[in-house]
Amino acid sequence: MSAIVLLMGRTEGWENGAAIIGMLGICLALTFAAMLGADRLAEWLGKTGSDVIGRISGVLLAALAVQFVLDGLHAAL
Repeated sequence: MSAIVLLMGRTEGWENGAAIIGMLGICLALTFAAMLGADRLAEWLGKTGSDVIGRISGVLLAALAVQFVLDGLHAAL
């Protein structure tokens, strides 16, 4: 959600805003589908696959946090 807020702050027209809202809807639908099938997905991925997905998610979250800090410093300076 915070990524959406940052992206909406950078839009310059309603077309870009509508595209971002559309992508949010797609992400929400995919997340809902993943939650519904989480048990089967965990069985399919296994222990190692689940660990890999967790680590990749952690790296993406860290990259997003760094981007937030850099955007804040850029706006402050």
